[in-house]
Amino acid sequence: MRHAFFLAVHSLWWNRGRSLTIILSLAITIWLPVTVRLALRQFQQEISARAASTPLIVGARGSRIDLVLHALYFESVPPAEVSMKDLEQTTESGLAIGIPLHIRYRSQSAPGLDGAPIVGTSLEYFEFRGLRPAEGALPALLGECVVGSEYARLAGLKVGDSVLSAPRNALNLAGDYPLKMQITGILEPTQSPDDKAIFTDVQTAWVIDGIGHGHQEVSKNTDPALLLQREDENGNRKDSKTFTANAGVLPFTEITDANRDSFHFHGEPGDFPLTAIIVVPETEKARVQILGRFQSSDSEAQCIKPPDVIDELMSMVFRIEQLVWACSVAALVVTLLLLGLVLNLSLRLRAAEMQTMFRLGCSRGTIWMLQTAEILVLLACASLLALTGSWLTVTLGSDAIRTLLY
Repeated sequence: MRHAFFLAVHSLWWNRGRSLTIILSLAITIWLPVTVRLALRQFQQEISARAASTPLIVGARGSRIDLVLHALYFESVPPAEVSMKDLEQTTESGLAIGIPLHIRYRSQSAPGLDGAPIVGTSLEYFEFRGLRPAEGALPALLGECVVGSEYARLAGLKVGDSVLSAPRNALNLAGDYPLKMQITGILEPTQSPDDKAIFTDVQTAWVIDGIGHGHQEVSKNTDPALLLQREDENGNRKDSKTFTANAGVLPFTEITDANRDSFHFHGEPGDFPLTAIIVVPETEKARVQILGRFQSSDSEAQCIKPPDVIDELMSMVFRIEQLVWACSVAALVVTLLLLGLVLNLSLRLRAAEMQTMFRLGCSRGTIWMLQTAEILVLLACASLLALTGSWLTVTLGSDAIRTLLY
């Protein structure tokens, strides 16, 4: 057999154009299903790891998948919201720590770069996700934010720069207006959706929402319709050298050290909106109690376990994988048929060569052994090339695959 492989290799090299075509055709046929499988396995490990590290999520009733994707990956804004009362409900008994999330807005886009989701949360989120600033510090004051490493790199942002939120409705002048936020830090890379987000305090997110605002100092020449008149106890207007304008009518607001104290919120704090709540129970018993509390109550909020929802999502993904495998098997069958046709034509063209070998004393079994050796060499080269290509695709293109998947 050693001599058969020796002759097969030299025969394939002599007809290297034909051999290379066959190897590439087989390699591509093998490469596609293997790469899809490896990419899906990587996707499953990453998405499952983030879900497994998140014990519970509380959000408005509706699509469970949308809620999990929203809380974990900052996508698909829920149609309804929960409130701070729901957060207090999860923490009042001391059974768990509640991490608020307010994710309704994005930063303003730039040419060739979409805006990043603005995540209003608390300092507990950074500790929960293990996020640490590579530069600067975490936000401590109203109007400050930190930026994920990937978005900071793409947008060319650094500590000390500022970002503007993008209004969802440009015609809503009473709220939902751009807010200029100061960047106090750039987070370390974590190979997660946190790398492409902007994080700020939840109160800053409420300012963007129009719930809170500040009053900017203006002169006496400002339109009186925009001024907030100051009155005494009898309702009479008091003269003042300083006039105050409603910030809601301004095109945008920047929170600085000079005007930070003027910002305030209207309404009951318990009614302030959140889009989701991450719940971290102290014990397994506490997790079961919290789940039972939401299931047995008439609350408009739902409490779900992210790993269960991700398993449902992955079951749908693997149905697509099965379709890819079916198509790959069909392509492999077609390729093998074409390979058989090429080998059959090759045998016809090499009939004189085979006849010469037979006259030299080679048996028909030896001749078929030479043909089998050629086929095995072709399959081995194609498989090696396909597996190497799959490994390189998943390894070197992991960031691109991660971007396409989420």
